[in-house]
This record gives sequence, C-alpha cells and structure tokens, in this order.
Amino acid sequence: DWLSKGPRTHDAFTGAELPKSLMEDEKKQPRSLRLTATELRIFGTDEVLVVPVYSSTQVCEVKQLLAQRIGVDPTILHFVVKQGCTIRKQYDTDEVARKVLIKGIPSFKRRRHQWQHPFAVIGAGHSGLKQAMWFLKHKETDFIVYDRRPTVGGTSWWDQANTTSKLQTELGVYHLQYDEDNPVPTNLPTWPTRDQLLEHFREVAEEYGVLPYCRFNTEVSEVLVENGDAKGRPTGHWFADQTFRFHLSRDDGTRTSAAHSCVCYYPGNLTCPREGTYVGEETFDGYIAYAICNNVDYERVRGQNVALIGHGAFAVENVRTCCEFGASKIWMICRRRNIACPRVSSWLINQSLNHISGVLYMRSIEPMYKLTPFDPWSYHSVHTNAQRTHLTITQKARFGIGDVYFLAIAMGLLEVLEDSVKRLSQGAVHLSSGEKLEAGVLFKLFGFNGAWEFDRLLGVKEMEGFWVNSDFRRFLVAEAIGVNANNFGGTSFSPGVRMWVETAAHFFWFPKDFKPILDAGSLPRHRAEPDQDRPAYVIDARHGTVTAMVVNTSCIALVEASAKIQGLKRAKQWECHPMEKFVDECREEWDSYARQWKERGAPGPIPPYPYTHAVVKGFLEEEQRELEAATQRRAVGRAALGFSTGPFCAHGAAQLPGAVARGG
Repeated sequence: DWLSKGPRTHDAFTGAELPKSLMEDEKKQPRSLRLTATELRIFGTDEVLVVPVYSSTQVCEVKQLLAQRIGVDPTILHFVVKQGCTIRKQYDTDEVARKVLIKGIPSFKRRRHQWQHPFAVIGAGHSGLKQAMWFLKHKETDFIVYDRRPTVGGTSWWDQANTTSKLQTELGVYHLQYDEDNPVPTNLPTWPTRDQLLEHFREVAEEYGVLPYCRFNTEVSEVLVENGDAKGRPTGHWFADQTFRFHLSRDDGTRTSAAHSCVCYYPGNLTCPREGTYVGEETFDGYIAYAICNNVDYERVRGQNVALIGHGAFAVENVRTCCEFGASKIWMICRRRNIACPRVSSWLINQSLNHISGVLYMRSIEPMYKLTPFDPWSYHSVHTNAQRTHLTITQKARFGIGDVYFLAIAMGLLEVLEDSVKRLSQGAVHLSSGEKLEAGVLFKLFGFNGAWEFDRLLGVKEMEGFWVNSDFRRFLVAEAIGVNANNFGGTSFSPGVRMWVETAAHFFWFPKDFKPILDAGSLPRHRAEPDQDRPAYVIDARHGTVTAMVVNTSCIALVEASAKIQGLKRAKQWECHPMEKFVDECREEWDSYARQWKERGAPGPIPPYPYTHAVVKGFLEEEQRELEAATQRRAVGRAALGFSTGPFCAHGAAQLPGAVARGG
C-alpha cells in the first residue's frame, strides 16, 4: 500500500475533508516518514499483532486498519498505553505508541456469521470438491454436496470427455490438491487421461474426507427462496435471513426437500453440445459423429480420410486422437482459424509469477508456427500495433493446447481450411469454395452452449460478478468462455478454482465485507442473451477477469490472502515440471508420434522438435525483463503521483502482508 508524501487532506475514518487550519499545520510541519512498528495486544490476553507503521501514524489510522481487518466498528476500539504504574488512553489524533493495549474486542480473529441452515454445494466436479475441501480445511462442517451422478467427476470429465481424452494443460496447475498446504500428486503423468483424472478425484475426495458430505444420485430439481422477517433482522445485518428450499429427486424415485442458507453452484463448463445437419448426410455413406461425450467409435477412422468441422479446443484434441487411431488424412474445416497453443507456451504461461505479456506469448509460439504455412500475427483474433510491442488476443474459443496439431500439419497428415461445408454426397464433403474432399468420416465439433436450466434453478436474472442477482448467498461460477487478454497468467483451471472457493466461503462467513464491493458498483454484470443462446450465468473471459480484480483489490482480507499465495502457481508448476525435464518430455512425445506416422506412410519429413533448453531459457529471461520493467514503471508511477512505498495508504489502510501475528 501507499502513503502520500504530502500533507493529509481527509479524515481517516469518515473520508471528510480536514479543516483548512489542520491542513496548513501539516504543510508547515510535514509528517515523519520514518518506518517503525507498533505492537498491539488484546487487553487480558496474550494475543499480539505487530503492524508496520510510520512514526507519525495516528491512532485513528490503526483503528481503521483493525476495523477493516476484523469487521468491527472502529469506534468500539479503545487504545491504552502503560505509563509506569498507570494506564493512559490514546486519542484518535495521537501518534500511535510502540506498544498498545486494545480494549473493545476479544480477539484479532474474526467471528464467522452463524447461519441457521447448512451451506449447499451443487456439483461434485473439480470446483465442487475443492469447495468442500476448503470448508473442511477451515473447520467448516455444516455443508452438503449434491450431484446427480453416482460418484465424483463433474460435467467436463464425466459427461463431455471421451475415454481417449487427456488433460491438455499440465498436471502442476490441474489437480485437486492445488493449495499452499497440500502436496502435488506423484502418481499421475504430466497429461493424465480422463479415467486417470476421475480416479484422482475419487482418491483425493476420499483422502481429504469429502465423501461423507456428498449426496450422489441426487438431482436438485428446484430451489425456492423463502424470505425471512426483515423486522427481526439483527442490528447491522443489511442482508435478509432468507432460506433456500431445495427440492431433491433421487434415482430411486424418492423426493425430499432440504433448507440451506447459502449456495455454491458449479455447473461445469458449457454443457449442451451444439448440433447441426448438413444437406446430403443421408447419402454420405460414411461415419458421422459429434466426437464428444464418449459417443464416438474412433476405430472407424483407421485408414480413412477424416473431415473435422471446427477449430476449438475439442477439435485440436480430436486431431491427436484421429492420428493415434491411424487416420490417413485429416482436414480441419473452420470459418476462421483460432490461435493454438504449443505445450511449451502453455508451460511458460503457467509457470509465470503473475503473467507473461501477449507479445512474449506470441514469440513463444513462433517456433511451432514456422512448421506451418500460417503466420499467427495475421490471425483475426490478434490485434497489435505496427511495431508488435503491444497486442490483445480476442477469440471465442479457448486455446487448443498440444504439439500434435503442429506436427500433423508439418508431416502432411493435417490440412487446415478456412471454409464451410455446403453439402455432402457419397464419400465426399463439398465446400462452399467448390473444393471436394474425398472422406469416409465426418466429425462435427461445433462447441457447446450453456444450459438454460441452470439460470432457472437459481432464479438468475442477472449475474453481478459471480453472484446471482447481487446476492452473496448465491455463488455461481462456470469457466468463462473465450479469450480476451493482452497478458496471460494461466491456461489451466486449478489456480482459478482456488480463488473461487476462498471468495465464496469468505462472504458466507463474513457477509458485511460484501456490501462495500456491491455498493461500489464495479462488478461487471451480465444478463441472458436469448438471440445468442447464451444464459446469464455464461460469462466471458473479461467478465471473469474483472470480477477477480475487483474482489481481490477491494476486500482487505482477500487482498491479504492473495499476497500469501503469490508465487503458488509458479512453485507448483516447477515442482511438477522442471523446465529441462518438461522440454525433454515434450521432445520425446514429438519424436514418438513422428516415428509412428512415418512408419504408416506420412508424406512429410520428420521435423526436429522446435524447442530446446536454450530457447526456453531465452523466454524465461525475457519474462524476467518484463517483470523488472513492470516494477520500474510502477515505481515511476508512484513517484509521479507523490506516493512512496510504505505501510499505510493515504486513507489509513495498512499493508496487511507486513503484519505479523503471534500468540493466542
């Protein structure tokens, strides 16, 4: 946080402008900016909090810090100091003493709000299980996890994935134990299969004691909001004591109901496959499938020419699978090519301390794109200046991650066509351009839409951030769609889930922290878009990013929590995948595929793997230069605004990462 070098102009408590006489006094006698610390002790206990301060920091500023930190009214705090055998009260305008006794609060630890009914978690996939693990880690046991399936796994891996599907990102940033206090898994490969991940979820849920809280084979068919009596609301509780009445249907036909005070809803990724029919499908006389949701027989592609329709992440995944099952030739047909992501570039993003720039990302994919006829800088989704020093990538589909896509192009097995299907005939796909493709297999990969049922279930009229109708008790998150960024901090799921579950739990436990965020009006909003077949809960990448930024900079407790886990993503990634080992593994996979394809008669030569240890070290050095440049820019900006690094900001909020608690 920052402290203005100039004189103070506003009251630390109220924000009101100070009298001119006081401002004149501060101009004549500037504040001392000598760094020191004050030891705060709860009266009658051994609980101590050491806070960094300036020697001129006033009592009112420290009170404001504590009020924000533990959620109390600063006027109930009383500071006293020992002077020999006596105790003297410190007034708000006094400079805070180096050792202070505090009366008015029993502890520096916040008291959680006590709810009448349990919390509910809908969905036992990655996010729902992680929410349960977070509750249990923090001694919260009054919750229930509901899922319509017979076991853990969730929509993405249980419903949408094929048995041939594999994790596209790296294990280091996609595993259920992802947390500062948990070990990384040691029994899984870098890119686990669907079945390995489902088993991982089951083992971790059992190991961490989540399964007893799960109600499987249970469909939440309806959620009714029962409003409480506002007149009986305790003083200071701006939120109503409403109840969510769940109507539940089990597989055995029984129906029950349950009352819950707060709801976490994790419906998974987009869940409804898009469908479409081409003219002439009945005459095609070949194999047509959607190649998702485990409804495809890949043995049918062996020795066949395959037409893949689409260029999203699932389409890139299917290129690998078709090559593994011995397709002779693959055409990927799409209206526009999307940026694809090599494995090394994904690793580079996920090991970053915060993020890498879009420019560095583009440079990292160039070695792979040089094996193709395409210039990624010319893609529709890439928006850059003439010097290519700044750019933004905006596309509706997330990055398809993998090296096989590029290797298949280089060796002549895959051809990417910007075109559309006009019609089908016997053994042929006719394109709008007039080109005719002789193919025996057609895979439709049109993507997914959101399910309107999810909006109906929680009564979603508008999403404000991650909250339904501005209600902090209804937390609903599904993975944001598309790409819209000029910096890239992750291609995987677990770091975001780690933030989601802490955010949901924090506002359940400490509701008063939500109102200032809501009142500020900074959270993005999204209503349903029926013309786009897009329910309200389906948010885009920018909505998700802005929400995370607002919450993690507006709530002082979450600011402190974020500081504690800074670097967690990098640590997990390097622990699981040291750079040299990862690059070697990518090269071995590349060489293995290339040899197999060459033996099957692939027309192109085997290209060497385009990344070496030296190349990747160069990217890491460039990332370090970006970090140093960003640090320098921040320092220049602070100086220009008249700020200096210190323990307090201009309105008196303390820099929490510097505080040290002991005792109690």
